[in-house]
Amino acid sequence: MSLERFGVNRRQRRQGGGRGTGVDHVEELLGCTELYIYQTPNTRPKGYTGLKTFLEAQECEVIFTADAPPELSRYETMRITHRRAEVIPDVVVKRAHSWAHQRNYLHSFFKPLYR
Repeated sequence: MSLERFGVNRRQRRQGGGRGTGVDHVEELLGCTELYIYQTPNTRPKGYTGLKTFLEAQECEVIFTADAPPELSRYETMRITHRRAEVIPDVVVKRAHSWAHQRNYLHSFFKPLYR
């Protein structure tokens, strides 16, 4: 899948997804129970060890899974959840979201309707 089909050129892709443009959607992610980050294949993400240490200190789990939408099937999927099946703490969501944006990784989330 290429973003050029959607009118996004190479310069815009290199700039990243919303960094420094005033467009931030982290509020939408707050209160989620699952956060998915789709990593570009065959790359080593910088800062992953520090992120994982922080997540584990906040009682969260990081699982690499093959579950991904068909159009993202070639991406490595990192799933972040809380160990006690609770809402992911806001500090974790903000840090993981920022980490994903800094590396220009796609991300999605699951928020239950009953909350």
